[in-house]
Amino acid sequence: MKKNRNLILGLGLIAAGLTGLAIISPPSADNRMGMMGMMMGKGMKGCDGMMGGTMMRGGGMMGGMMKNMEEIRGKTAFSSNGERIFYTGINARGEAIKNSHGMQGVGCAMCHGADAKGMKMMMDVPALTWDSLTAPAGHAHPNGRKHPPYTEPSFKVCVLAGADPGGNRLSEMMPRWQMSKEDLDDLIAYLKTKGTNP
Repeated sequence: MKKNRNLILGLGLIAAGLTGLAIISPPSADNRMGMMGMMMGKGMKGCDGMMGGTMMRGGGMMGGMMKNMEEIRGKTAFSSNGERIFYTGINARGEAIKNSHGMQGVGCAMCHGADAKGMKMMMDVPALTWDSLTAPAGHAHPNGRKHPPYTEPSFKVCVLAGADPGGNRLSEMMPRWQMSKEDLDDLIAYLKTKGTNP
């Protein structure tokens, strides 16, 4: 069981690292996706990529991640502190919000999607739209974890301590954030503006 958890954590960190390469790799005329494009098989003349591009085909997992990263990179203006935190993990004072993974300049959108509607990565990453979080029926996750709907206080516990409203511990893939009350309130206010889930 521990080996599986470590494997999932390792794969998630690899995906996060590859995503980080996409952020810092400058685009070029031959390869608009930089290093990430080469590794995923989408660019570099005559190169099938280290992964042969199979994960990119048909809008697969990596294709969805790349599209998400393009949306995040394209977002340069923010209407609120909460929106800035959601996209970048940096507050309006320019401070990178610390987290248990040691990532900087990365916000919720990297894994939960720029639209906050969740993503398929190494695991199913749930939606963060407020209507989804607070759905009256609560939640049953693919891994069997169940819990009641979130409230503002229980969402804060989730972000800070990694526990859901049922007291279940979240996967270690979910960073634990060291966020001020003001920043967390601003993030919640922003999540309440996101559209409803399909």
